[in-house]
Amino acid sequence: MKLYYEFVKIYVKLYKIRKDLIFIRTCKRERLIPTFAHVRLANPHLRKTQVIQQCAQNILQGELKYKKRLLTQSYRHSSRLFNMLKDSIPQNIIFNRLISIRDEIISKQVKKFEERHDHKLAKLRYYNVKKAMEQSHRNSMILSSLPNNNRNDNNTQENDLKTITNLSQRKLTIDEENALKHGLHHVFPTDKFDNSRFVCNMEHFYAKLINLHTDYRHYERKDSQQQIKHKLTSTQLNVAGELRSIANSFRKKAELEMTINNQQYKQIKQTLRSLANDTNIIITRPDKGRGVVIMDKGEYISKMETLLEDQTKFKRIYDDPTIPNEDRLIRLLLRLQKEGFITNEEFRMAKPIGSRPARLYGLPKLHKPNENYPLRPVMSAIKTVGYGLGRMLKNRLSHLRTSPYVIKDSFDFLHKIKSSKNVDKILVSFDVASLFTNVPLTYTIDFVLEQMYPTCSKSCLKLPKTKQCRKCKQNVDFRTLLEEATSKTHFTFNNKMYVQHNGVAMGAPLAPVIADIFMSHLETTLMDRLTQSGVCEWYRYVDDTFVFINKDANVDNILSILNEFHPSIKFTRKIEDNDKLEFLDVQVIRSSEQQCFETTIYRKPTFTGLLTSWNSYVPIQYKKASIVSMVNRALNICSTYKHLEDEFNEIRRIGLLNNYPLSFIDTIIGIKLSQHRNKTFTKIDTPIIENDKKKIYVEIPFIQSSTIGLKNKIKHLTNKLKPDLDIQFFFKPPSSTQAFFQNKDPIVKHMKSDVVYYVKCNDCTHSYIGKTERQCIRRLNEHGAPKTAYQQQCNHVSDDLNHNSNIQELRRSSRIRNKTTITNDNNSDNMIAKSSITQHEKETGHHMDWSNFQVIWQDNHYYRLLIKESLLIKAYEPELNKTTHSVPLLVFPDGLPRVLLPNPDL
Repeated sequence: MKLYYEFVKIYVKLYKIRKDLIFIRTCKRERLIPTFAHVRLANPHLRKTQVIQQCAQNILQGELKYKKRLLTQSYRHSSRLFNMLKDSIPQNIIFNRLISIRDEIISKQVKKFEERHDHKLAKLRYYNVKKAMEQSHRNSMILSSLPNNNRNDNNTQENDLKTITNLSQRKLTIDEENALKHGLHHVFPTDKFDNSRFVCNMEHFYAKLINLHTDYRHYERKDSQQQIKHKLTSTQLNVAGELRSIANSFRKKAELEMTINNQQYKQIKQTLRSLANDTNIIITRPDKGRGVVIMDKGEYISKMETLLEDQTKFKRIYDDPTIPNEDRLIRLLLRLQKEGFITNEEFRMAKPIGSRPARLYGLPKLHKPNENYPLRPVMSAIKTVGYGLGRMLKNRLSHLRTSPYVIKDSFDFLHKIKSSKNVDKILVSFDVASLFTNVPLTYTIDFVLEQMYPTCSKSCLKLPKTKQCRKCKQNVDFRTLLEEATSKTHFTFNNKMYVQHNGVAMGAPLAPVIADIFMSHLETTLMDRLTQSGVCEWYRYVDDTFVFINKDANVDNILSILNEFHPSIKFTRKIEDNDKLEFLDVQVIRSSEQQCFETTIYRKPTFTGLLTSWNSYVPIQYKKASIVSMVNRALNICSTYKHLEDEFNEIRRIGLLNNYPLSFIDTIIGIKLSQHRNKTFTKIDTPIIENDKKKIYVEIPFIQSSTIGLKNKIKHLTNKLKPDLDIQFFFKPPSSTQAFFQNKDPIVKHMKSDVVYYVKCNDCTHSYIGKTERQCIRRLNEHGAPKTAYQQQCNHVSDDLNHNSNIQELRRSSRIRNKTTITNDNNSDNMIAKSSITQHEKETGHHMDWSNFQVIWQDNHYYRLLIKESLLIKAYEPELNKTTHSVPLLVFPDGLPRVLLPNPDL
C-alpha cells in the first residue's frame, strides 16, 4: 500500500510539473510576471525599470530550467516505481484496476492545477491590461497638461497621430488602419530566419578575420581534375569550429524567439498582404514627411502619364537601350582612360556592370490639396548605365557648386544670421518651383564646359575630331560624359520606357549638382542687379532662399528679375508674417526689444509627428536616435530658454504619441542637456587618443536578446584569435512594412544582375548553377544561348532616342552597334566553347531550357554571391558544374541542407 501511495504521488507530481512548465512558458511568451518572480525593493519606483524587468525574466528562465530537470528526475523515478509495482502484483486485473484508480486521481488533480493556473493567468493578464490602460490614461493626462505650443500649425497638437491619408475609393477597416498607422517604415517581427544570408555573413566575416585570399577567382576556368586546397592552422580551424557552434546555437534560439514574437502579429501581416493584393489601389508614402497615402491605381497612373506626356522633358522609346548604352559607355571610358583624361580610379567608379533601366515612381504632394494632390516624379537610378558615371562627375564638378551664398545646413544658417547686422530689414523667402525637373540641362552643360574646358574657337569644334585641338577634344569628351549621365538616362513606368532629355530627375546622383551649379550661376549673374534693387543679404539651400531686403525695396521687382533669367525657372515669394519667417527647419523671429533675431524649431504642416514607433522591431539605438536628433536640434537652434522649454515639451508630446516611455525621453533630454552645458561652459584639453585597431564589420540579424548574446560570443571568440581587431556589429532588422507594397516596375528576369541562376537540360536531368555580376542575358549567351533568345525584349533602342533623322548618322550608329562588345569577361567564341553547358550540348545533342532559366538569389555583395552559389552547388551537386564551390566554405564546410535552401526546380 505504501508503494502504491508513493507511485500515485510521483505521477501527480509529474503532471503538476508539466502544467507548471506550460504556465511558465505562457508567462514568458506574454511577458507576465508571476508572484514568485517579483523582486522586493526598498524603492518601489524601480519595479518598472528595465533592469528589474530583465531580472524577473531571468528568474522565470531559471525556474523553467529547474522544472525541466525535476521533470526528468520524476519521470525516471515514476518508471522505477511502475516496474516495482508491476513486479509486486502478479495479477493483471488488480494491476490494471490500480492504474485506472491512479488515472482518476490524476485527472481530478490536473483539473485543479489547470483551474489554479487559469485563475493566476487571468489575474496577471488583467493586471497587465489595467497597467496599460493606466499608462495610456497617464500619457493622455501628460499630453493635455503640456502647454499648447501653437507656433506651428501641425497635427502633433492632437492626442493622436493622423498618419494615413486615404485618397482612394476603398474604405479601410479598423484592422487595416491599425496595420498601417505606424507608417511604412515600421518593422514587425518576422517568422522566417534567413539561414543563407546569416551563413554568408559568418563565412565572409571569418574570411576577413583570417585575411583569406583565394588564387582562383574564376573556378569555372580551372581544370576539372585540379584540387584547390586552403590550408588553415590548427588555431584557425578551432576558431572556425567554435564560430560554427556559436552560429548554430544562435540559429536555434533565434528561430524559437521569432516563433514566440511573431504569434501576435500574424493577423496584422495577413491584413497587409490583403492590402498588397488589391490591384485597384497604390499604397505609398507622401512627398514630404512620414506617413501613408492610399490612392486609386488608375488615378495614380493617369497623373504620372500626364507628367510624362510633356515632350519638352520626356520622350517615349520602344526598345530597351541598356546593353548597347553600357557597351558604348565602356568603350568611351576605356578610350578616355588610355588618353589620360580620366584616372584609373575614376574609370573603376564610372564603369557600369550589370546595368538596368531606371524605374520611375510618384510621391503625392499632400501639401497641395488645391491642385488635387499632384505627384512628384522620383527616379530609382541605382545600377543604371550612368549611375557610377554620375558619382564620378559629381566629384569633378564639386568646385562649381561653391558659392558665398550657399549654406551647408541649418547650423551654418544660424551662424550667419546671428552675426547679421540687418535686423531692421524685411525678411523674404524666394522658392524655385520644381527646380530639378525644370533646370535647363543644355544651358547648364554649356556653362559647365565654358568654365572647365573652354574651347579655342567655335570653328575648331566643327572640325573632325582627329583635327581638333586638345582643348576642343576635352570639351567634346566631357560634354559626352555629362550627356551620358543626364539626358541619356532611360527609365520605365507602367511597363513603358521613356528617356528624360531635359531637366534632371530626383534620385540621379548628378541631379543636385546640376541644380546647384545652375543656381550658383544665376546668383553670380544677377547679384549686382539684385543688390541695386534692395537685396542686402542672400542665403540659399538648394532651391530655398532666405533674403534680407531694404524696407523701401519692391519685392515684386526682385521677383521679376529672378524670373527673367531663364524661361524654364519660376520663383515664388513669401514675406515675413508677424515678424516671423521660416527657412528649412528654423523659424526666425524678429525681437524688437533686443534688436536681434530669435530662433526656434519649425515643423512644416506636412509633419505628421510619426517617428520610429516604440513598438517597432528594431534595435533600441534606432529609437534612441529618433529622440536624440530632436533634442540636439532643439539645443542648437532654440535661442532662448522659453523656446527650449516649449520644444522639449513638444518632443515629449511627439514621443508619447509614438508610445515612447516618458522616462526614456526625459533621460535623453537630461543627458544631452548636461553634455551641451559642459560643452558650452567648460573646455577640457584632453588629448584625443585615436584607435589604431583595424575595424571589421559584420552583419547579424536582429532577434532581440539572441542577437546580443551572439554579439558578445563573437567578440570573445575574436579576441582569442586576433585581439588587435575592432569588431563593429551591424544589427539587421527584418524588412519594413514597405516591403509589402512595391510600386516600381519589376526588373525583367533576363536583365537582372548580381544573381545566382539555374539552367537545366530539356532532354535529361543535367543542370548548371552559376553566378554573374552582369545581366543574365550576357552570361547565358556566353554559355551558348542563342542570340535571338531574348531579342524581342532586348532590341537596341531606335534612333529617335538620339533625336536625329539623318541617314548618315543612322549608318554610323549601325556601325558602332556592330563593333565588338567589351564586357567584364572575355566574351569570345573560345570562351563559349569551353563552357560545360556548350560541351554537354555538343557531346549529347541535347538542348538547354534557356527560356525557363531560374534566378534563385540576388545579392549586390560579391562575396556573399559567391558563397550563395557555393551553398547551392554543395547541396544540389549539379552535373554540369566543374567544381564543388566558388569560394571555400570554412565555417560551414558541409554547407546547408536542402530544406533550408531554395529549390531550383520550383
